[in-house]
Amino acid sequence: MTAPFDEYGSGPVATTRSGQVRGTRRPGSLAFRGVPYAAAPVGALRFGRPAAHPGWSGVRDATSNGPTPSLGPTTDTYSIPEPVVAGDEILNLNIFTPDLDPAARLPVYVWIHGGGFVGGSPGGPWFDGAAFNAHGVVTVAITYRLGFEGYGHVPGAPENRALLDCISALEWVRENIQAFGGDPDRVTLGGQSAGGAATLALLAAPSAQDLFGAAVVHSAPLPDIGASDALAQGAVMARLCEVENTWDAWRDIPRATIVAAERSLDRADLWSAVRDLHRILGTSDPLTDFGPVIDGDLVPTEPAAAFAAGIGATKPLLIGTTSHEFNRVTAHVDRFLAQGFAGALMVGLGVPTMLARAYPRAYPDLSPAELLGQAVTNRVFRIPAVQVALARTTAAEEAPEGFELPAPTWLWDFRWRSTVTGRSVHCLDLPFAWNALDAERVARLAGDDPPAHLAEHMHGEIVRFITEGSVGWDRFRPTAPTAHIFDTESVTGRDPYRFERLALQVVVEE
Repeated sequence: MTAPFDEYGSGPVATTRSGQVRGTRRPGSLAFRGVPYAAAPVGALRFGRPAAHPGWSGVRDATSNGPTPSLGPTTDTYSIPEPVVAGDEILNLNIFTPDLDPAARLPVYVWIHGGGFVGGSPGGPWFDGAAFNAHGVVTVAITYRLGFEGYGHVPGAPENRALLDCISALEWVRENIQAFGGDPDRVTLGGQSAGGAATLALLAAPSAQDLFGAAVVHSAPLPDIGASDALAQGAVMARLCEVENTWDAWRDIPRATIVAAERSLDRADLWSAVRDLHRILGTSDPLTDFGPVIDGDLVPTEPAAAFAAGIGATKPLLIGTTSHEFNRVTAHVDRFLAQGFAGALMVGLGVPTMLARAYPRAYPDLSPAELLGQAVTNRVFRIPAVQVALARTTAAEEAPEGFELPAPTWLWDFRWRSTVTGRSVHCLDLPFAWNALDAERVARLAGDDPPAHLAEHMHGEIVRFITEGSVGWDRFRPTAPTAHIFDTESVTGRDPYRFERLALQVVVEE
């Protein structure tokens, strides 16, 4: 029997710590959008820690997306529809819950969207939780400060403000999710790309350990920005924005000015592309201008080292990538490369010689430019997935008999190739994971007839992980590096990340 939420006007009402919110009733589920989890970060709160929302009187409308940290502009050429909404209350979240008794105490999935640390938003149809609701999972999609506002160094201000926002959202979930039918003691944190990196950073953060019990990570680079890197980048941004580099001065700079400065850091000419490849493949510089900072405080050490030391070991982890994440980023240099030249160029860009020679043999069907793209894919996403899995499991494998194993790590490899791109590219797995193949713009990335059974399978495994803490294949072990391959015919592979494991070994030995 369904016990309805309180009704007000034409929609269901729930009570949060800040006041009542009215959402929307859909077939089988309810949606509450744009619910603030913290105060607007303006005025004295600009570049500060997220603060408690002052609350409101009466019933607040929660039927549409709240303001977004992203200013856009977004266009219909983007793969993921990510609506942009103007306003100051940019720290908010969307809650999707089954239309059941609010006292049901259902498992909760909290989602951190991607966007290269500088863009994205959670309000589009790809991140509607209806499919999770159908399986009894309450779903929460959050905003967080982006780019320099979220991750840039401001003298005197707290570092990693975006991660502090995520923590504030998780604290809001812990205090309020029961009003939406969720169980605060059964929270799984998930994210993709930049959101996956944030999830790894929080999994490695000692102060965040009590806020979630498991993690799902899609296509995540490992956080790699040191405190000195952030300091230097902050000085660059101050020059670009023509501002005195103090917290008080930064508070007065419009968001639009900051975003314009961020975008000026990116150039699209050939030589910039070569420099970017060298930065990614051949140096120890951070992969991105902004992202989680190894600040010695919230994130005390690099996540892989933290995992090897046992941080986050009690939390089950489900992690994976697509097979050809960023292969297409080098397409514009294809006409400059002769067959057989890719290996030599890799060496010139700083890739170890043994590894550069192995790429053409490992990927004989790829063009020279796409070999470079595969090297970027492996460096940014696939090797980090293996690093995380190994870091979490190697110590346990070497422990004495009777030592209690940490929570399992399960690895996946999404290999289904889109009929549009012919590859399994970045973001392609998302509509399958959320079982949202009919959503806007999915056909643009996945083609007109993506396999529904694959979406049901992948989504079902993630639901099983959230609800039961396990999946339908063996956990990863260094001596048995199993991973599940999501494809037209999905199978569990003995070692589908073998090349990446060997590449990691070469890099370490180099």
